[in-house]
Amino acid sequence: MELVVYDLETTGLRPEQDEIIEIGAVRWVDGAIGDTFHSFVRPTRRVPDEIYELTGLTPADLQNAPPLETVLPQFLKFISGSTLAGHNAQFDLNFLMAACDKAGYELPASRDVLDSLLLARVLLPFEQAHRLGDVAARCGVEQPGEHRGLADALTTAKVLSALMTEASALPYLTLQQLERLASLFSPITANWFGMVAERRYQTYGTALPAHCDQIQQLVFAAVPPHPGETDAETAADMDGETPGLCADTSAAREDGHSSDSELPGADGEELVVDPSTFFTADSPLGQALPSFEIRPGQRAMVDAVTTALEEGRHLIAEAGTGTGKSLAYLIPAALHAAREDARVIVSTHTIALQDQIEQRDFATLRRVMNMPLSLAVFKGRTHYLCMRKLAQENAGADFGTPRPELEAYMTLLSWVANTPAGNREELSMSGRLADVWQRVQSETETCIHKRCPFFKSCYYFRARSAAYEADIVVTNHSLVLSDLKSEHRVLPHYDKIIFDEAHHLEEEATRHLGAEVYAGQCAASVGRLVRDGGKHGVIAELLNRLSDASTAEAVQIAKLETLQDGVLTVKAAMDDAFAALAQLVPAGQSEFRITPDVTRTPAWQAYQDAVHRMTDLQTKLRQLAEDLDEAAERTADQDIAGRLYDCAGFVRDVAAKADTLCRGGDAGPDFVVWIERTGTAERPHWSLHIAPIDVAGILRSTLFETKASVVLTSATLSVNGNFDFISERLGLSAAAEEGRLQTLSVPSPFDYKTQAMLCVPTDVPELAKMGAEEAAVWLSDSIYQLAKASGGRLLALFTSHAMLRATARTLRDPLRSLNIRLFAQGVDGTRSHLLEPFRKNPNAVLLGAQSFWEGIDLPGDQLTTLVIIRLPFAPPTHPVTAARHERLEQQGKSAFWHASLPEAVVRFRQGFGRLIRTMSDRGVVVIYDKRIITAKYGQTFIRSLPGLRPLIAPEAQVIEQVRRFLTRPNKASESAHTSGKEVSNERHG
Repeated sequence: MELVVYDLETTGLRPEQDEIIEIGAVRWVDGAIGDTFHSFVRPTRRVPDEIYELTGLTPADLQNAPPLETVLPQFLKFISGSTLAGHNAQFDLNFLMAACDKAGYELPASRDVLDSLLLARVLLPFEQAHRLGDVAARCGVEQPGEHRGLADALTTAKVLSALMTEASALPYLTLQQLERLASLFSPITANWFGMVAERRYQTYGTALPAHCDQIQQLVFAAVPPHPGETDAETAADMDGETPGLCADTSAAREDGHSSDSELPGADGEELVVDPSTFFTADSPLGQALPSFEIRPGQRAMVDAVTTALEEGRHLIAEAGTGTGKSLAYLIPAALHAAREDARVIVSTHTIALQDQIEQRDFATLRRVMNMPLSLAVFKGRTHYLCMRKLAQENAGADFGTPRPELEAYMTLLSWVANTPAGNREELSMSGRLADVWQRVQSETETCIHKRCPFFKSCYYFRARSAAYEADIVVTNHSLVLSDLKSEHRVLPHYDKIIFDEAHHLEEEATRHLGAEVYAGQCAASVGRLVRDGGKHGVIAELLNRLSDASTAEAVQIAKLETLQDGVLTVKAAMDDAFAALAQLVPAGQSEFRITPDVTRTPAWQAYQDAVHRMTDLQTKLRQLAEDLDEAAERTADQDIAGRLYDCAGFVRDVAAKADTLCRGGDAGPDFVVWIERTGTAERPHWSLHIAPIDVAGILRSTLFETKASVVLTSATLSVNGNFDFISERLGLSAAAEEGRLQTLSVPSPFDYKTQAMLCVPTDVPELAKMGAEEAAVWLSDSIYQLAKASGGRLLALFTSHAMLRATARTLRDPLRSLNIRLFAQGVDGTRSHLLEPFRKNPNAVLLGAQSFWEGIDLPGDQLTTLVIIRLPFAPPTHPVTAARHERLEQQGKSAFWHASLPEAVVRFRQGFGRLIRTMSDRGVVVIYDKRIITAKYGQTFIRSLPGLRPLIAPEAQVIEQVRRFLTRPNKASESAHTSGKEVSNERHG
């Protein structure tokens, strides 16, 4: 295959306004580099400074370059008659076509281009980023440069060769299917996959790779076998029932564990059952971790967790950063599970911590524990792929299927041939993949169990089976709360649970013990049944497949046609309901609470009218769903039966969303209801939310009173040195009164007095009283001075997105003069996109909002200066916050002292925790909110930081002290380096 791989550098992103300033191209023939083309192009207007910064070009490179009128004909001659290729090729093609139009030329090449970005998304589905540099690094391709025309063209050509090697490893049938899907939108892409498929056939024929299996027309990675042939069947039989391998957790489990109190180890030795023995210098843990050190705090937490699990108590354990809390609860949990033959659940808030436990902490346990030990990570059902649905959606794709959906199916086909887990977290949900996933996800409502041809290989049931067999099951707060809400029909039976990142439990409970419905989700749910004017969707598919069927099947056609009309009618009523709710929201407001006064206004009547229409239709929809279930049971064709079940399940999903949408006016006095607007002014996204005002009672009755032991741990759980706040908010006050609640506070092993400095400038203006643009002027100058003193490596935490954006606009150019890069959340990308370049760039400033206050790890010199713009008080106007404050005031309590302040202190401590991450770290925290020293409550924040006394001084003095602190020798670092105690067990947790 012969291609011309090209790349353009431009002055911006808009072909109709911006200009080409560099063109580079290389001829690529069967993987070999041919002749090249390169030229700068003199622009007709000023080039933005950020373009010079991005590309490395200089004004001198362009001022003597030929104009586009000279360069363009030369380049068009170079590409004449060739097939074009590039990375994100459509972007460059749009600029090239715009240039041709302006100059009066015809493009002498096909507009169907080969895009290495598309190929990378399809062939490298496990990668989270697919920019050219990311793909080149993944493929082992060295880049001669970045964001330069010829350098990027050469890199893209080499990447295409590497991607061909990646594609050659795919099964022949998968390549054929990728060729078919590509042919529906890009013949050149189809030819490329066809060429790879032919080469694969010439070498291997149609034989499957050793790791793959095939059912019907879907090739997938064979799932590693579990003990016994009926594992999936056992898990399926339990699906939808109250799970539990046995009602009595002391009885023998099916995994073969004994219930004796003294268990033999792997080689017949008696199992060590005292967890504290693992935390001695000559223990297995000490031998497994060369840098291991004994920590009194870690030992104290081990003892407390052991007592809670053994004696059936609840525990709140605050463990400062660096304590090693994950090992401190995992070792007691593992020993307890083995000795008592009782499963222990570990619940986290973030996927990152789940990965750490599975891949690092548990791997350590396996090395140090002389015993059989199993762990399973279990996620919600919709996190797993349904292979039956993917096979059917793939088979139904045609020329009417939108290109983004076809690309999503191609990615899924490539992924399923390589994933043993089928877990959506493995994928980068870019483009339309998130929408398509809803059509192929595993769901209880659409599962046909043993009638499914993929049943024994089902990702969900395999994961569920592994969870039922495991000693420790790692899951997330969301799934635990869904399990509580469904009366324990989600997770396998457990009586002991450990919540890590427990400071998020109330927030998650508020969300999951209520209900919410989004206009976009409603449209997607309807789209699974009918879309594109009835041309696509499972109803259209069934109507087409049943059109030549028997008379009995013709009866189903009539019902399907009735169903299609009903679904579209419900969709219209949903649209009307959201439109009516939108009319209630004042201009410029993103959240609007529905109170009894609102429901008495004339505007509310339009919503009620839509509700009445939906209510009348829901009964009919559910009856039609039952009819489809019965038809599926009678149908001999398993494929059609599966789609009938899918259709019925999708109908119930639409009915459930309609039911939630109808609850806006009758949720009850213990719930708060509000409308939320996200998106842009031109394209707003609407949603309705229902949340409990108080989750304490629900958690008390469903969790703390029903489970023998619940352990809550985090680095930030106490306020003012006690746990009264979290105990009251989560429903643990009764357990405390009964003596069932233990508490423990383990300080961080870090020496904050020498490793950190806390500063409060006294001449900071009152930012709260200033507009975003006005505040940005002062902030930009101060952050500039701090960044200059620290050499970058600065993170500024904002509570206002508007102030963040304004500061970014004002600060970018001054920082550029210091050769310091600026990364601003929401301006330059999302959190996940900004963290890695910030880590890699030693001279950078990062401006972050809410999601940066916790959950990020920037050890060592990656971060030395932390700026807190304002104390993180939650907006009192949020509907849930407002409702809770009203209830506190009704009870005669101060909402500020009982809610706002404790919440802000916990958040503040989380933000501070971003700075010192290891024993050798050193850094400064600068707080631009004078309330911390002027307000009565300010000392509450200061006391929450261990052993730190603030430097209170004018801004100029603060900046000088910051410079001195960061430039003097780091004794902590030298000590840690000399003693070899940059400890391994420190970073576990």
